[in-house]
Amino acid sequence: MRIILRKYSILLFTLVVVFVIVNFQGTETVRKVFIDGDGSGHYAYLPSLLIFHSVDFEEVFQFEKHRRPPDYTGHNFLKKGDILINKYTVGTALLQLPFFIVGLLLSLLFGFAPDGYNIIFQYCIAFSTLFWVGIGIIYFIKLLVTYGVDRKFAWVMAIISLFGTNLFFYTFIQPSFTHAYSFTLITIFLYFCRRVFLDYEKRYVLAAAFLLGLIVLVRPVNILVVASLPFIAGTPHNFMNSIKRKLSDHHYILAILVFLLAISPQLIINYLQTGTLIIYGYENEGFYFSNPQIFDFLFGYRKGWFVYSPMFLLLFPAIINIWRRQSAYAFFTFILFILILVYIFSAWWNWFFGDSFGMRPMVDYYGLFMLVIALQLHQLKSLVLKIGAVIFVCLVILLNLVQSYQYNKGIIHPDSMSKKSYWHVFMKMDREYISVIAGGDESFYGKLSDMPFFSTQNQIDYFDEGWTTSNLVNKESAFSDSLSVIQNAIQIYSPTFSFNISDSLIGYNNIFVRFNTHYYEMEQNAALSAVFVVDISDTTGNTVFYKAFRIKHLPDDSVSEWKMGSIGFKLPEIKGNMAYIKFYIWNIEKQTYLLDDLSMKFYTYNSD
Repeated sequence: MRIILRKYSILLFTLVVVFVIVNFQGTETVRKVFIDGDGSGHYAYLPSLLIFHSVDFEEVFQFEKHRRPPDYTGHNFLKKGDILINKYTVGTALLQLPFFIVGLLLSLLFGFAPDGYNIIFQYCIAFSTLFWVGIGIIYFIKLLVTYGVDRKFAWVMAIISLFGTNLFFYTFIQPSFTHAYSFTLITIFLYFCRRVFLDYEKRYVLAAAFLLGLIVLVRPVNILVVASLPFIAGTPHNFMNSIKRKLSDHHYILAILVFLLAISPQLIINYLQTGTLIIYGYENEGFYFSNPQIFDFLFGYRKGWFVYSPMFLLLFPAIINIWRRQSAYAFFTFILFILILVYIFSAWWNWFFGDSFGMRPMVDYYGLFMLVIALQLHQLKSLVLKIGAVIFVCLVILLNLVQSYQYNKGIIHPDSMSKKSYWHVFMKMDREYISVIAGGDESFYGKLSDMPFFSTQNQIDYFDEGWTTSNLVNKESAFSDSLSVIQNAIQIYSPTFSFNISDSLIGYNNIFVRFNTHYYEMEQNAALSAVFVVDISDTTGNTVFYKAFRIKHLPDDSVSEWKMGSIGFKLPEIKGNMAYIKFYIWNIEKQTYLLDDLSMKFYTYNSD
């Protein structure tokens, strides 16, 4: 036990050192926020329950709103009757709980506001992830050893898994997300299941049942991990024999009770919130099972798994190795599992999973995938193949570290990469590439209406009611008719359209707007920083929602030609205090270019 603790202490110290290097080396300012994005939703249970003492997330939402930009709408929360609930489950927060308590005590000790979000809490949650990933690495090594992998080689594979895949990103750069926690839980679960299949004991069965409950409590969709158990069993005899043993000894009854115990915190919270045990938090979200984006999920430049984690290209020879050296049973059970996983994840309405680096839902299963790769690499005999594998792994680790840096610095866009933009910034780390890629259309769950319920246009020569005019018009070049608008250091705003919000729209949360224009640059990339703006004001004239989108998506070398800029975006839920919406183009850098044919169309969408 002393040796195990010493080894884990060394591992944890190493993780902390890497964390410090990643977040402090070469940075200009101290990083103050780690609890962000979806991670803030998973974490929100802790401040809500332990600081605001409520299962209603309204106070947490308002607190978050004050520390975020005007476009924050609290996508983690939704109304159920009179209460605001969290669409995420409580599992990640429970794993973070010990570190939250440390953060609370340190905040009180050093005079920081115990609000759950000060810088002490931010770092405590980051260290929570390091702690749990360390546990996951230890069990990953233990899992490999059960397959006869040499312990030293298992450590090498653990290092490769951490530094050569986007597990690195979710451990050191975006640690509040749930995926690093799920990686650990699933890896430990697979280890205990493996022990059940090798040496059936009740304690292993109960440990696996409890871990499965935690896996579901952290991320319910990961119940899919049970589909991997036929492969983990190794042979159909082992798999069926373990099931028969569990049934004959009635261990399944205890296993079910232990599973229910593990998920009970969520059931209790659900009951306190709504009086029911089961709540579906992902309201207005779902799957397109008839249209999974499998190719894009795996190979697309936007988030493709093999593009941003090419380490898993080694799965192809590894799967062939399973067929040749193990059995058809192992081959088909693994293939079936990965097909189920990819199909379901790629059928999610937001198949690229929002702002994230690479295909993040796959991170949860890296213990299994790297196990399969390790078994293949461990059996290599040819010196040439070994050298080739080493070179490939080193190149992949380098690429992963560079791309993680690029994402962290804003060189890789969080959700709108394309083939053109990917190769434009490939391996680029200079400051000039930061934020050079613009965002694309916002996604939504449902089907867009065939026709807009409102449309308007401004062709400069003439325009619909609601548009302002421009003092600077150009007669020498126009996309249509005879006039265009000049944007320059004096005229930094385009003609503006004001849309008065009628009472009939109040309550709508499914409005999608498409804003189009044509622009003409006399100098290269003059319009690169120009943005479409949507600004919603309340009845007193104060801005309640604000968002900006670049009209030009990527730098280019072309000049003196008309090009189209377009963006589609969702409006937030229309509320009674909203009075009007302004749409315009803002020339932030005060460059000189021309605009023509501004237009907007308003659609609704639904999930039918």
